[in-house]
Amino acid sequence: MDKDLRWTAAGSIVGSVLEWYDYVLYGTASALVFDKLFFGNVSTSVGTLLAFATFAIGFLVRPIGGTLFGALGDRIGRRNVLFITLILMGLATTAIGLLPTFASIGVWAPILLVLVRIVQGIGSGSEYAGAVIVMSESSPIKHRGLYSTFPYIGVSAGLLLSSVVFAVFQRMPSDEFMSWGWRIPFLLSMVLVIVGILVRLRMPESPIYKDLVESGRTVRKPFLDVFKTSGKHIVLAWAVGITDNSFAYFFQTYMVAYIAHDLHMPTSLTLITLTALGIVQLFTVPGWGAISDKIGRRPVLMIGSLCSILFAFPLFWLLNTRIEIVIVLSIVLASSVFRGAIVAAQASWYCELFSSNVRYSGFAIGREWSSIFGGLMPVIASAILLMSGGKTWILSVIIIVFALLTFLAAFFGPENFKKSLSNI
Repeated sequence: MDKDLRWTAAGSIVGSVLEWYDYVLYGTASALVFDKLFFGNVSTSVGTLLAFATFAIGFLVRPIGGTLFGALGDRIGRRNVLFITLILMGLATTAIGLLPTFASIGVWAPILLVLVRIVQGIGSGSEYAGAVIVMSESSPIKHRGLYSTFPYIGVSAGLLLSSVVFAVFQRMPSDEFMSWGWRIPFLLSMVLVIVGILVRLRMPESPIYKDLVESGRTVRKPFLDVFKTSGKHIVLAWAVGITDNSFAYFFQTYMVAYIAHDLHMPTSLTLITLTALGIVQLFTVPGWGAISDKIGRRPVLMIGSLCSILFAFPLFWLLNTRIEIVIVLSIVLASSVFRGAIVAAQASWYCELFSSNVRYSGFAIGREWSSIFGGLMPVIASAILLMSGGKTWILSVIIIVFALLTFLAAFFGPENFKKSLSNI
């Protein structure tokens, strides 16, 4: 790996660290803190539902960010857009740490929380797409699957970092933590922004994009062109994205509330589980990426989705044993191993679906429009259990349906893992 590629890897990772530090932190706080601080005197179940609803709002606006910044990424460059998204995400997360609570300003507290979430969602709407693309376009063909997972190392690191930071401050006396301690993890995100800016100043533009500019092959309206030339591939990306996003926030956000509120297990167990997910994903996702370089992206996608289908019902049987080690291992297997295969192959597969002059638009539109389902998953799961009296088999069926989307998309989709991205 030469010097430019090392800086590209660092730049792609650091933004993903910030994105997922922000989102996992918000998701954890939604499950454990926000229901009490921002929504007044409501029951725990209703407060959690409302907190997850604000979490979902960020995903409802992610497609706007993906569409806007995806097109800009094809017009003004991958690197330039990644600077914009980094700053927007960091400022929004820092602002959450400064918000007054319901006890201070009443109904304005959740309103301000929603507004900040909107900014955060728009900013993150194309961060992951841009990070994967710039890494993929800078990588040698034989290692593209592995190197394209590097941004997800940042995802895992962000998940791990947010869990550890939140756990450290949660050890404060309860009154102090609920009064001001919960704010510190959000304010600390500004450190990641500063580091990210310094690293991305050293990150070069993608060589494939530079060739596009020099040869005059960029397009004026990439948003329209990608639908004209690659409409079917957007649908394929959308299908896989529904699975990935839904599983991500089901396992990494909803499960925090399920373990604490439905299984009545210690809150510390939820943070241990998130930490375990982050650590294991640091190895499983690059591992699956390397495997996809040998056997192709489609087989890895199908393996991950098929294992998810087979594990959908056993997952809840194991969780309901209320044995702590069984709970942790079950969620790690479902999320870090089975979903990890989907995540790993998805990264390079998305890049290989679209030609270079519309790649950012196609990737961001396909992935981020599906993120709506991810943001809604904790809300849907909470509502289903609330209305059904705790019937978890319904959630198992939903997991199976979403996993089938990826299996079918991979089965009918193209395989371009041996092609140069310049020739797609």
